[in-house]
Amino acid sequence: MFVLIEAPHTFLLRGEVLRVHARAVRVVGSDTVGVPNVVFDWSSAKPTLATVRRDTGSSATVTGVNSGTADIVARAANFDKAGEGDLTIRVANPLEIDSVRPRIAKYGEVLRVYGIGVDSIFLSSLGGVDLIPYPFSATRNKVTGEGRVSYWVPPPATSANLFYLGAGVFGFADSVTKVVPRDIFEPNDTIPSKIDLDFGGPWPQLPFILFANPALAFEETPRATSGADWFDFTTTDTVSDYTLFIDFPLSGDTTGVRTFILDSLRYSTALGGYVGRDSADFIGSDFLRCKGQAFSPALAPRESTVVALRGLPSHSMHVLTSFSAARPQRYGLTVIKGYSVADPRIQPDKYEPNNFCHYADFGVRRISLLSSGSTFSDTLTIDNPFDIDWLRIDLPGSLTTQVKFRTAARPFPTEPDTSDVDVYVLTVPNSSTSTGLTVVGADTTAGSTDSVTLTLNAGPSSSYYVAIVDFAGVPARYSLCIARATLAPACPPPIPLAAAASLATANSVVRARRHRAAATLPFLQAAPPRAGTRGLFDPWRLTLP
Repeated sequence: MFVLIEAPHTFLLRGEVLRVHARAVRVVGSDTVGVPNVVFDWSSAKPTLATVRRDTGSSATVTGVNSGTADIVARAANFDKAGEGDLTIRVANPLEIDSVRPRIAKYGEVLRVYGIGVDSIFLSSLGGVDLIPYPFSATRNKVTGEGRVSYWVPPPATSANLFYLGAGVFGFADSVTKVVPRDIFEPNDTIPSKIDLDFGGPWPQLPFILFANPALAFEETPRATSGADWFDFTTTDTVSDYTLFIDFPLSGDTTGVRTFILDSLRYSTALGGYVGRDSADFIGSDFLRCKGQAFSPALAPRESTVVALRGLPSHSMHVLTSFSAARPQRYGLTVIKGYSVADPRIQPDKYEPNNFCHYADFGVRRISLLSSGSTFSDTLTIDNPFDIDWLRIDLPGSLTTQVKFRTAARPFPTEPDTSDVDVYVLTVPNSSTSTGLTVVGADTTAGSTDSVTLTLNAGPSSSYYVAIVDFAGVPARYSLCIARATLAPACPPPIPLAAAASLATANSVVRARRHRAAATLPFLQAAPPRAGTRGLFDPWRLTLP
């Protein structure tokens, strides 16, 4: 015969009580049979940690005294040869950390905290720097009470005992967590960190998130030098939309940081730098390129860059960040599947995708103003902060012609206008005629009511790019009017709120219908580098060598 002790759980907070039950059983063949009418004697192996008091029948009450583990023992009275029952009870404070793993962590690495009540921690830090909670990581075993919670380690955290704060409880972990001052993807300056988006993301609850790390580091660099972080996101899916989010240092100071998004890049030791296609387009935080030519519109300081892409026909997207930092600074990088917008009411317009100038060479983005009196007028959207819209106008004919450009804000009714739309008119790069990307006219005054009147060359191959950006980095609706005429073009009237909501829905439907067609557009089309440039890409130069 032997004794079994049963309890709803095996942990107990200090000062709390737990009711336990004992029963005696006898082995009969391959089965066990309960023995009735047995009286049990109860004891605690460590009464300074937990006490036990016999109640009526076969039950007893255990009281937690101090933190630690204690064996609660039940013996069957008058059955000297019966095996005693033993139940190990853990007594703990409401929040106790058992361990922090790994003991050595890098920036961007996930730190796991184990212990009682750790799933209730709402603030933790290392060296005075708050850690970033890892979504869906808080768990607790209902029987043992042991929990787990995870955090990203962001810069500039330093080696220290982890500090924690819970509901009325705070303290430090017993052991030191050593922080190595570089992120988990280092070294990735000359060899990219390859991320396969086909593997899916880290959270089944959020399947559209394919990659996310908000705790990456611009490491400290020696004076007059720079560092680089290079990621190569790959996929076999060329049809789906993707959105990249890059969060810059919390100070918003990007003077020492430049970020670029390209579809082709490699590093050449022989050439002494990064090598890409010279004629490619790319998006950068300080400047961008159109067919190999630099364009740097005026923009307010930014804390993030959001780029929504219609498919990845190239199967790859490189994110290169070049930086010069006096101390480690944090940045975040996220990739989701889908076309994300900052304001659900402001959806992509029918001219998307047109984040890159070569998109304006195709479809509705290329506008022909055949003769005097020809006009273009429509309402467009800046669907993400610091988005850029590219259009292209053709001016057939001969000699010169006057063209007028006007923009106007289209805020929602009852809402203030916070946009600051600027318009640029540029020549279309053409190596055969030695034509570069030159701004021939612009209106960059404050506000979104802009007007530019230009005398432009007309001819069978006369063409110009029109680039529209929002200086303030605010998602916005705006009207764009272009007229090949002597009279100023009239902008369409503001759209009422109800109609605007319908327009957003309609644009979403149009986008879905155009999804497959848009995916067939050439993305950052390949072209041979110009003679003498060697295709060298220098993230700190506005022009190629």
